[in-house]
Amino acid sequence: MANWSNPTLTTNYDVFLLEMKDRTVDVATMFLNAPTNPPVGAIKLLRAPIRFQQWNGVSWADVLLDITAGGTGGSSAAAARTALGIGTMGVQASNAIAVTGGTITGLTGLTMTGSVLFTTDNTYDVGSFAVQVRKGYFKDALVIPVGVDKFATS
Repeated sequence: MANWSNPTLTTNYDVFLLEMKDRTVDVATMFLNAPTNPPVGAIKLLRAPIRFQQWNGVSWADVLLDITAGGTGGSSAAAARTALGIGTMGVQASNAIAVTGGTITGLTGLTMTGSVLFTTDNTYDVGSFAVQVRKGYFKDALVIPVGVDKFATS
């Protein structure tokens, strides 16, 4: 809206007031309308998508807000998630979560429906020696512990 090179020493009084008003409107609206010759370092607010930009003398460049200023410091969704400490599970659909590693601690119970599927035939420990599964189904047989290292099968 305003030409930020004006007013000058030779500007007439009637134009001077209008030019100063235009500059004031630019500042109050954070350059809602495109200015002419904005000063280097001027800050503009884009309304869609909402973001701040700074004039570098040639073009407007995005200004990234630090986390302490209410931003994320990232220029992409992935960078924002990283800055906020949101891992890959933060972007998974609730009905299709892929857990590919790690350790679950502090779990006092687990209820599930369905099957536990092993990828290969192997020996798997379920529980500790002191607290073990009391019954389990393996392939087509029922295995019931009846003593230390003794099992009954059907």
